[in-house]
Amino acid sequence: MLEGLIPPALFGPDLCFASAVVFIGGLIRGFSGFGSALIHAPMLSWIWGPQIGVPVTALVEAGPVLLLARTALRESHRRTVWALGVPAMVLMPLGALILVAVHPDDMRRAIAVIVLLLAVILWTGWRYRGPRGLGPEIGVGMVGGTLAGAAGVAGPPAILFMMASGDSPAQIRANLIGYFTLVLLGLTATFALNGLIDANIIWKTTAITLPFLAGTWIGMRLFPLANERVFRNIALALLTVSSTWALLA
Repeated sequence: MLEGLIPPALFGPDLCFASAVVFIGGLIRGFSGFGSALIHAPMLSWIWGPQIGVPVTALVEAGPVLLLARTALRESHRRTVWALGVPAMVLMPLGALILVAVHPDDMRRAIAVIVLLLAVILWTGWRYRGPRGLGPEIGVGMVGGTLAGAAGVAGPPAILFMMASGDSPAQIRANLIGYFTLVLLGLTATFALNGLIDANIIWKTTAITLPFLAGTWIGMRLFPLANERVFRNIALALLTVSSTWALLA
């Protein structure tokens, strides 16, 4: 019965490559609570084009959200999560308009540049030193929402902002998971309303969800065991390589 529904070209070399990409992204997501979209967005946009790669990047996050969200939301600073997440959801439609309007090759390179810049910033150890509080949180959320709709990466502003908070790594991880939970809900609705989710995208997402969940599960088990500094350097190296590849390929 499913033979007539599954796209004939679904199972090809591109799907194998995408599965390997999301498995690696899942390892990072399970360990740190964030970072998978920073691997997925440039690479899946390179494999399938931004108007497929970006929605798939958003939809494939649903599995890890179910695995991580309950505990993370209980342990997070809820005011911070909502202050970042609600403005992000409001600005996502603007980002989706950019995704549709910009030429796919230009959008792919823009996504790669965004991720590469974040990797460089994190590797240099730079920290946000500006003001904190509700106003800056709303501003960070608005920028993140625009990036999420356009490039599938809501994380860069929030990651830099939260890493300068002085909270423990576990608290930052919980806050980011809570924020990404709201982002996922907003992105799914935004992309659906803008006609960016169709049967082809749903099949691609379904096909790569299992390797992503496997990577996330392994990453969760590594969190209490692995050396944080070593894992951080590996993750940043992967971000740099993937974004550079998508930019130059």
